[in-house]
Amino acid sequence: MIKDTFFSLPRFINLCRKEMVENWRSNVLRMVLMYGVMAVVMVWNGYFEYRSTYNYQEDPAWVFLLVTFIWALWGFGCLSASFTMEKMKTKTSRTSMLMIPATPFEKFFSRWFVFTVVYLVVFLICYKLADYTRFAVYSLAYPEKDFITPVDLSHLVGDEKYYTLCRRGLEFGALISGYFFVQSLFVLGSSIWPKNSFLKTFASGTIIGIVYFLVAALVSRGLLEGSNKHYSGGVLESQEVVMWIVIGVGIFFALVNWTLAYFRFKESEIINRM
Repeated sequence: MIKDTFFSLPRFINLCRKEMVENWRSNVLRMVLMYGVMAVVMVWNGYFEYRSTYNYQEDPAWVFLLVTFIWALWGFGCLSASFTMEKMKTKTSRTSMLMIPATPFEKFFSRWFVFTVVYLVVFLICYKLADYTRFAVYSLAYPEKDFITPVDLSHLVGDEKYYTLCRRGLEFGALISGYFFVQSLFVLGSSIWPKNSFLKTFASGTIIGIVYFLVAALVSRGLLEGSNKHYSGGVLESQEVVMWIVIGVGIFFALVNWTLAYFRFKESEIINRM
């Protein structure tokens, strides 16, 4: 009998361990997929970057590699999030999930933790392994080109002394908050559509996004045409304020989507028990 009716840390740890041990084959395959895709892309890009005879001061592939880091983080992150409720696909797996002696919050949180937090650690490992693969391949192919080095992820954020993906920490914060918002949509989609979650969430999100964009464009056009007054941005003229707003809004709606996903999962458990 469950004494803690909401959350128990030992039970949560056991659930996370159970999730990773029982599904180790599929988890390893997904890790290999991430590594393989990024390694192929990096090696392919390196072929075009390093075949010239020009002697660079810095590795010319770094620009592409830093952009690839963000694109891969978003792409694989959304794909990982769509697997959050994959155990609700079939009647057998749903029954197995219901029979686990844990609360609905612990079941959801353990799945969220594995596919959101653990994913970030695994992604970073796979990215660095793919980058070291590129470095090893082209260091052997072009031993005279000493500018070929592993990418330094500290160049994701920095000043103008060298190339960085984001010039300020706020820009990087806005980028990451945007990632968590989009990722949370796929967690919510996984709770709503356990089957083919990624495709259904992507399709519905794209359609809704286009509709909202068109409505906002039409409303803005109507307001601007109907008014001859010049509007000054006020506080929104400050880029720093805009970045803080983007970060706050992204985090807020990510939390909202994760909360909705939990209640949707809890509701589906009650329906399946009846």
